[in-house]
Formats: sequence, C-alpha cells, structure tokens
Amino acid sequence: MLIDSNVEKNLAKAVNNITVPRKSRSYELCIKADAMRFAKQYRESVKTYLDAIMMDRNHQEAYWGLAMSYKYLQEYRKAIETLLKLVQLDDKNDKYFFELGVCYLSSGAPQEAIPYLIKAIVNNKENLEAQIQLAIAHELVEETDLSLMIYDKLIETNPDFLKAYYNKGAMLMGLGDFLEASKTFFKLIKRNPDYYKAYLGIAMSFDKLAKFPDAIRYYKKFLGLKSFSEDAVFARQRIAELRAAQPSSEERHLKLV
Repeated sequence: MLIDSNVEKNLAKAVNNITVPRKSRSYELCIKADAMRFAKQYRESVKTYLDAIMMDRNHQEAYWGLAMSYKYLQEYRKAIETLLKLVQLDDKNDKYFFELGVCYLSSGAPQEAIPYLIKAIVNNKENLEAQIQLAIAHELVEETDLSLMIYDKLIETNPDFLKAYYNKGAMLMGLGDFLEASKTFFKLIKRNPDYYKAYLGIAMSFDKLAKFPDAIRYYKKFLGLKSFSEDAVFARQRIAELRAAQPSSEERHLKLV
C-alpha cells in the first residue's frame, strides 16, 4: 500500500509540474487571420498572414491562408507565388499542387496548370477534383482526346462521381457531338435522377439534333426540378419557340392528305 501511495504522489507531482508550451506569436496571428478569412475579410487577413510569416518563415498554415486569401481576391499571381513557396516547404502535400493548378487555370494559363495538377494526382491518386481540373486544362489547350480519356477513366473507376459525367457531357456538346452528349447525360440521371443540369443538357442536345418533341419533354423535366433560375427562363422561352414552330394538327392533316 505504501509503494502505491508513493507512486500516486509522484504522479501527482509530475502532473502539477507539466507546463503547456506557449503558442508562438506567429501561430496566434495565423489563427486571427484565419478568422478574418472565414469572415470573408480577405484584404484584412492578408496583412495578418504576412505578419505571421515575418515571425516564422516556415509557417505552412500562414502561407496556405495567405494563398487562399489572394485567390479569393482574384490576385492569382500573388497566390501562385505564395503556393510555390509552400511546395518548397512540403512537396508531398497534394492540396498545394492542386491549388497551384487551379490558380493557373483561373489566371488563364491552362498549359502551366497541367504539371502541377499531375503532381497533385501523383501525390494523391484519390484527389478526384484534381483529375477533373486536369481534364479541363487539357480541354482548354485543345487536347480533347486526353480530356475525354480522363473523364472516361474517372467514370470507370469512380462511377458515383457525377461531376465526371456532367463535365464530359458538357464537353461533348461543345465539340458538337450532341448524340454522345445526350447518352452521357442519360447515364448521369440513371445514377442520380435529381441531377437537374443533366436534364437541361439532354434537352439542349435533342434541340440541336432537331428532335424537338423530345427536347420539349426534357426542358419540362428540367423545369420540374429547377423552376426558378436563369436557365429556367431560357427553358420556358425555348419551349414556347419550339411549340410555335411546330405545325398545328390541321396543318399536319393537310400534309398527310
């Protein structure tokens, strides 16, 4: 009993003597800047992040927050410069390379985005959004075969990743392949019948293929899911135009006669 008592006393002394390391001033400033950024006070957060970095040149979270603030301010060049410093500190973090790619894309430089998006995927093969952005980058530099290959691979390996279907369908529409686009959108609504954008894609594809009754039907299906939007205004207007252009029953009868 005496031994146990002494052990407990020694443990109690040890606990009382434990001191929690004081957080650095850089850390405190970074937390403050994060709060500003989350409150969408991006300009104010930039100064505080810079103050945090001045006190600790290796503070990754401060660099990250600074880059994101620059991104939301659409100051992409500064965001890119900050992210390039981050990947020097940690070249294994896929989100740093991913955001580099996104910032290059946002600044209108898809060719420069490609190697960083590839690096993000190499570091994390589960980063599906990086693969989507890579497909977009290839499309923007007119490497549509590579873009389609990425979408097809995503759909094959991640059949529930609906964004891959939608982006592929939209790309096929841009290429003028409305039949394949409609087939892709049909696969999408088979996975998720409430994916309203797919119905609009099908309607517009049928519209371009001159399958007007089918186009009207899918414009109406889209409106059933998304009746209040800019696209809904377009859909209603297009239905009216297509109905007005269709021959009346009397005209159809005369043609048959």
